[in-house]
Amino acid sequence: MLEDKPLDVEFIKDRYDKFPRIYDEYTKTFEGKLHHEIEWEILLTSHLPENMDAKILDAGGGTGRITLPLAKMGYRVTLCDVSSGMLEVAKEKLHNEGVQNRVKIEEADIASLPFPDESFDLVICLHGPLSIADSLKAAGELTRVMKRGGKIIVDAHSRYWAVKNELRKNPDRALKLAKSELNHAYDIFGDWCRVFSPIELRELFERHGIKVVSIYGSFIESLPMEIKQAKEWNDEFLSQVVEIMMCLGSEPSVLGLAFVLRLIGVRN
Repeated sequence: MLEDKPLDVEFIKDRYDKFPRIYDEYTKTFEGKLHHEIEWEILLTSHLPENMDAKILDAGGGTGRITLPLAKMGYRVTLCDVSSGMLEVAKEKLHNEGVQNRVKIEEADIASLPFPDESFDLVICLHGPLSIADSLKAAGELTRVMKRGGKIIVDAHSRYWAVKNELRKNPDRALKLAKSELNHAYDIFGDWCRVFSPIELRELFERHGIKVVSIYGSFIESLPMEIKQAKEWNDEFLSQVVEIMMCLGSEPSVLGLAFVLRLIGVRN
């Protein structure tokens, strides 16, 4: 039976310290490019601050996949992650692009952030840190450091995708997940991760004073493996897939079956 507890912080740190450079290889695949296009479609349409002096936190930001383009746009960003190995790669990338002076780097657990209350205008926590951290504490910390009226963009693994995934291997566990008797499932690395339904994710952040603007779903995991792992592709095909994924991701009738849920909210 699954234990209802998050991964140990030192275990997470050790795991991610081992493959920071391999981690970035993902960005060279069709799946990685698709993730990037969709994230920036969501971010850049209406959620980045108009004020370039706004303070942005990239929480659990790893090797700086999001921090680097933000810094190149002219924003000042604080990047934090529990993995020193990931942050070393981020420092190298920022230095190579000449934007290291725009980024402050902190080694920190998102469930125990070393920043004062109401420090940031925008808090970003993407690529799953919320699901593998102490999620309940992390949600409180991410909102604590937000300014009133500030925005948050965060994602988490989906409960009902986990149900579908576990059904093939362990129907008993799948049933408990479906009935919300378990809060954790296995993620793609074989580690514990906390899973949420759209309602559960919404309620988690509403309890911390967040007005939820929208929740999007990521259906990229449903693509065939040969497409996801491709290193070459047609730009027209990429644009079509982005549009399809955006349509699916905002469709309420299938939202719960997404692999990942992305929440956008404003602090009251």
